[in-house]
Amino acid sequence: MAPRSCLTEKKFHSLPLSTFPVAFPAKWLNLPVMRLPLLWLCCPLSLAADNSDNLSRYAKGVFAETRQDWEAARTHYEETLAQDANCYPLVTKVTSFQSFSPHDDPSFQDIPSATATIRNFAQSNREHLTSQLYYANFLRQFASGDAIANQAALETLELANENFPHTDVVFSPLISLYENLERRQDSLRILEEELAASSEDPNHWLALVPQIKTLFAADDPQYTAKLEQAMAKVEEHGLHRVDIARRVSEFHRSKGGLRPAIAVLQKHLEMAPSSHSLRTRLGLLHLSNQDEAQGEQTLLDVIAIDPDQSLAHSSLAKLYTKRKEPVKALHHRAEVLRIRGGSPEDAILVADEYLALDKPHEARLLLEKFRFNHPESPGIHARLAIATLRDGLTEEAARLFRQAERLAEESKEEEAQQYLDADFQIEFAQTLIEAEDWQSAETRLRQAAQGLDLDAEPQKYARAVTALAKLWLEQGKNEAPAQALLRRAVMLDPEN
Repeated sequence: MAPRSCLTEKKFHSLPLSTFPVAFPAKWLNLPVMRLPLLWLCCPLSLAADNSDNLSRYAKGVFAETRQDWEAARTHYEETLAQDANCYPLVTKVTSFQSFSPHDDPSFQDIPSATATIRNFAQSNREHLTSQLYYANFLRQFASGDAIANQAALETLELANENFPHTDVVFSPLISLYENLERRQDSLRILEEELAASSEDPNHWLALVPQIKTLFAADDPQYTAKLEQAMAKVEEHGLHRVDIARRVSEFHRSKGGLRPAIAVLQKHLEMAPSSHSLRTRLGLLHLSNQDEAQGEQTLLDVIAIDPDQSLAHSSLAKLYTKRKEPVKALHHRAEVLRIRGGSPEDAILVADEYLALDKPHEARLLLEKFRFNHPESPGIHARLAIATLRDGLTEEAARLFRQAERLAEESKEEEAQQYLDADFQIEFAQTLIEAEDWQSAETRLRQAAQGLDLDAEPQKYARAVTALAKLWLEQGKNEAPAQALLRRAVMLDPEN
């Protein structure tokens, strides 16, 4: 009878008793009807009626496990396995209990019994690959310094290699074990056998790469030759996979071959056009290869397909900054913030650049997103109020100006008041003028002008006094002082 496998290979004791309760027939348990965890649906035992005694034993183990009565649980599981020795998931469960040390208590751990449990199953089921690997790994984990255990692990892996030739999960640990036992010729023999294999599985060839790096020094000519041989096979059979295409491309790039690295990604994209991350990588390699036009177009293609590819946006932002195209660079920097998020200061910096380029709408959209994520930020509200006003939404801007002032007053951050600067006061005054609140507008314009350093910010001072002078003239008052302020503003900033 072949060994059985099921979902119970994962540890049941990771699930609490209350997990997914279901009713379970009492006749299988010789217990009153009760609520039991869903793990019963994955029970490794047969659910036939004539197996009810063994199911009852297993159930007692589950209950003991939930009570953390490890000794009782182990006893019940061992008794269950004695009646159903051909169940591999039960073998692994018993082995894990026998090698288990609750609360770091070594007296509970019984490695000889655990070894015997898995050995008996593995030796009786040589065609069951998982158990062979489990047994070999168990020996190496718990008895790596024991010559007899190493010999048993070696024999197990050698038989598995005969029964399952050219299987990466077998030959990789076998080569490593040969190396640990200082049997270099055997390691090289297995490596040569696998390099000569006709496998079309890219995992087979990938598994050889770390073995080659272990067996040969980097300056050994065989290291390069065998590594290139393995990677050529990986490239031949695995470029349809994203991880492999990236790895092969990086292999060529690390050797200084940008063109082969680019060619690998182009081949992959022919097979998998939706690999946006590697299309972005292709654009970056074009840029590294001094092909800016092709790199730019490739990155633009990426964001045309998927506008949320932040790496493509950040790469384009750097490219346009290098070309001194600030408007394009700013757009992509804003897109990176939209996708990845950032601090309020990051958003304010980009928004200020938009406002300086007379693009208040773009600034407002960016700041609206950050206001949602940072509803208590006075800086975000202050800059959003300015952008909203310049975007033509006066009433909404007036509300935002007042919210920004309130948040700044309530904020515990020392720098909160810095956002209520001259720009803020001048723009706030415009909403007050629209509301015909002349006195409040005049007060804010005076405060803006008085708070500025004339030598450091002459243009901003000129803007403040120009707004104040125009307000006086529109009201028909202070005509002489207003004309004097206008003349002074022209001297400070002729384009004002």
